[in-house]
Amino acid sequence: MIDLLEELGKKTPRYSQKHRKLLEGFAKKGAIDYHEKTEKSYDLGKFFNNFYEFYIYAAFIGLYTMNPVPIMDNEETKTFGVPMRDWNSNGSGQTVQYLWMAMLVVSELDFNELENMDQKDVEREMRNISRLIEAYANGGFDFIESKVAENKAFFDDDDCFVKLLKEVN
Repeated sequence: MIDLLEELGKKTPRYSQKHRKLLEGFAKKGAIDYHEKTEKSYDLGKFFNNFYEFYIYAAFIGLYTMNPVPIMDNEETKTFGVPMRDWNSNGSGQTVQYLWMAMLVVSELDFNELENMDQKDVEREMRNISRLIEAYANGGFDFIESKVAENKAFFDDDDCFVKLLKEVN
């Protein structure tokens, strides 16, 4: 039996470089990105400890707003360099599993067919789920950027991201 979550955990989703400034504005860099260990890397953000935590949040925002925006082939992208199975700081490992479950639900994956698939076909399906996560995160980032453009002061509140969740729910 092929372990779907193990296969999905191997994936390293991408994000569009156009959202890099947004990531740096709200998330700290350093816990996962071992390439930059300067003091500045820890002072970039104040709401999320890691870029991938903000990425997970954005994916849920994209899901709540039903706004998947696939990353275009010509877009410059970047990954976190760490597979999703290792996105587990600050208890976020369980949240990653909730994200996977949500994506499995919204995907058009036929679980009955999965039982008869070869390993390479299952890997392809999990790559499709990873692309779906990318699309919803991209849509979530677009939504957050529009909120920033609309009312930058909204993000001066320490509870702004909790309030944003309530707003889209």
